[in-house]
Amino acid sequence: MKISEIILLGGLSVFSGSLLWGSLDMPYSTDTTFGPGFIPLNVSIALLALIAGVAIQAVVRSKRDVAVSSGGTGEPADDAQDVVPQTLGVLMLGGAIASIAICIYAMSYIGVMIPLGVLLVILSWRFSGHGFFKSVAISLIVLAVIYLIFSVWLRIPLH
Repeated sequence: MKISEIILLGGLSVFSGSLLWGSLDMPYSTDTTFGPGFIPLNVSIALLALIAGVAIQAVVRSKRDVAVSSGGTGEPADDAQDVVPQTLGVLMLGGAIASIAICIYAMSYIGVMIPLGVLLVILSWRFSGHGFFKSVAISLIVLAVIYLIFSVWLRIPLH
């Protein structure tokens, strides 16, 4: 899986999970028609199922590629090093989901900028493979731009 796919699927997972959580408080149906919780609940379940399908497909593709490259013996061949380990991509997807969810949860307690900065460093450093100092520098630049746009120009508080 590409890094962009991992981050997109992680973000969509957190979004659909929060949509699912919020839709559980709404009535699913009324006496005569669908209730306000019908669409969000079904859409969030369908989205989570699609994301799980993509993750399962990535693991199956990884195992199939290793089997094909090894000639069916189950042992890695010389060209097996060229096979992208899709299982690692699925683990990275789980890490991205957890990082995004923790960041969103922390935003309600300590503001937007600190959790967003930590999330940017984690995504850049661990998932994109940039060096730690490069990740910190990029994150500081992005945070400065976000601060200038929202807090200074638009006057929207970020805390």
